[in-house]
Amino acid sequence: MKRRWFVLTAILAMAAVTVFLTNQVTQAQRPDRGGMRNRDGGGMRGGGGMRGFSPTSVIDNSWTDLTFSLKVDDETLIKARPVYQKHRDSLEKTVKEASSSGDFGAVREAMGSIRDGFQSDLKSVLTEDQIVKLNALQTERTQQMMNRGGGRRGGGGNMGR
Repeated sequence: MKRRWFVLTAILAMAAVTVFLTNQVTQAQRPDRGGMRNRDGGGMRGGGGMRGFSPTSVIDNSWTDLTFSLKVDDETLIKARPVYQKHRDSLEKTVKEASSSGDFGAVREAMGSIRDGFQSDLKSVLTEDQIVKLNALQTERTQQMMNRGGGRRGGGGNMGR
């Protein structure tokens, strides 16, 4: 009888350890766990009150919305791709320069300029209706991010506006 209790206790202990380890592995793999990863997979901590936000994700998410939510035709995607690539590359360069120089005030201005150029260039490729829908999706995503506690604390801009 004692042996049966011992085996049962051992099985329950192993099950508890398995559940605990599975939970830890799952939590470690969640994309919203506070840190950011750059494109090469290396770690990059969010600075300036930012949590889980990458400036280029705004452009990446916009591309995803354009492709899958708005479902624009292939011809429009071919025209839009260079616009997205140009502004994503520019934004990446600006963020790298900010990281090395520490002048985040200048970066904020540069990001505003990139945002304005991005919106202007998109207007030359997309219809007014597509622009409105894309901006609505971006605004919705920003609200969801803010409701989850991500993004900038104390407010901040939105590239989709």
